Amino acid sequence: MTTKQSNRLNMAKTLRQFFSAEQAKYEGNNPVTVRISELNTIVDHLDSLVAIQTIDTTANTGLKADARSLMINLTVAYANTAADYFDDKDSPLSKQLTTSKSKINGLTGVEAKIYCNRLYNVVNDHIGNLSPDYVTASETSQWLAAINNFDAKAYDAGVSIDTSQNATQDLKAEFKKLGTCLQKLDRLMKKYDILNPSLYGNYKISRKTSDLGIRHNEIPSQN
Repeated sequence: MTTKQSNRLNMAKTLRQFFSAEQAKYEGNNPVTVRISELNTIVDHLDSLVAIQTIDTTANTGLKADARSLMINLTVAYANTAADYFDDKDSPLSKQLTTSKSKINGLTGVEAKIYCNRLYNVVNDHIGNLSPDYVTASETSQWLAAINNFDAKAYDAGVSIDTSQNATQDLKAEFKKLGTCLQKLDRLMKKYDILNPSLYGNYKISRKTSDLGIRHNEIPSQN
């Protein structure tokens, strides 16, 4: 949420408190009551969207990075160990399985996952021929688990970012509704400039303090 949006939301919350405290003074004015109810609903929606927008995508991205690191480390460890075993057997698998962290780190997430999975499949398909002194079935299971875990964490991080971005768009739409609601309230409250100057004065104060004294551009000022 931008600073301008934060100021605008704070102003709306100040207005909500004002109307709650001054309810007796506008009681019976149904048009005003309807708009206040609308204001309260919009503020609640905005609070919910802000909570969604501030989902800790950094945490999910960090988990993805950790999962990628583990997948790469196990791939390099077990693939090269298997390569050393097959090298003594004059097998072409030795060259195929020889790899490095720098090589895998140069790949995108999807490419790295596919590459690591391919090396895993080569080793797993020949696990019966491997001496357990090199790579065991238990180690290949850990390796596969690391690959699958990275795949899951990459998906989670993507979903969190998409969710946050969607909330940002929804916030814009909801703030537009807020602007329209406030414009209508400004019009309806104008009568109290005559009927109850004190109420109207406090209303105008509530409309200004929390957004740093700046009226919203799309809302005409009321003089």
